[in-house]
Amino acid sequence: MTPEGSQRLPLWRLITAVLVLVCMVAVLLTLAPVYFEDYQLRQYLRSLTAGTSATTMRDEALRSAVLNRARQLDLPVQDSEIQLSRADGKLQLQVKYAVQMDFPLYQVDLHFHPSATSR
Repeated sequence: MTPEGSQRLPLWRLITAVLVLVCMVAVLLTLAPVYFEDYQLRQYLRSLTAGTSATTMRDEALRSAVLNRARQLDLPVQDSEIQLSRADGKLQLQVKYAVQMDFPLYQVDLHFHPSATSR
C-alpha cells in the first residue's frame, strides 16, 4: 500500500522520461568524438608553439603542419581558417572552424576556436 497523499507515477511518464534520457545520451555520444578531436588539435597547437623551432619556422610550414594534423583528426579545417601572427618574438596560432552535425530532426553547426601562443 502507498501512504496517503502519494500517487504512483503513471507508466507513460516513466517511459517518456527514459526515452528523453536515452535521446540525451545518444546526442552526447554523437558529439563527444568531435569535441575530443578539437581537444587533440588544441594540444597539438600548444605543443607546436611550445617548441623553440616553431618561432623560426616559416608561416607556410606551420600552416601545413596544422592543416595536416587537422586532416589526420578528420576536422574540416581550411587553409584560410588558420591565422598566424608574430609579435614581440611570440608566435600565436589560431584556428577557427565549424563542424556540421546532422541529427534526424535537427542540424547544428559546432564552432571551435583553438589557439596557442608561444612563451
